[in-house]
Amino acid sequence: MTTTAIELVSYKLKTNVPTEQLAEVNAAVNDFLQAQEGFYYRSMSQDDNGTYFDIVYWKDMQHAQNASDAFMQNPSCQALMAITDMDSIKMRHMTAISESMMCEQTAEA
Repeated sequence: MTTTAIELVSYKLKTNVPTEQLAEVNAAVNDFLQAQEGFYYRSMSQDDNGTYFDIVYWKDMQHAQNASDAFMQNPSCQALMAITDMDSIKMRHMTAISESMMCEQTAEA
């Protein structure tokens, strides 16, 4: 049985925040996440309405919660919060009920 936790956060940026600023902030957030115990993977996307979707995979729910607590204290993460429309944030934590992974194969020379 899997215990992987999925964190799904959707949000919009404050008006007039350039996408270049988001790219800089996200690089620092990625560094923060990669340093967290239990971190597996992060992806980010944007829909046609300007809503961003941040999806993070964690070893389990405890690691996800620990990272959420640390997130609020980290300067890089606070920089992301500073450019985010706080009223637009929706955050969920879920436990995966099914997982499948593709293993990339490399061709021999």
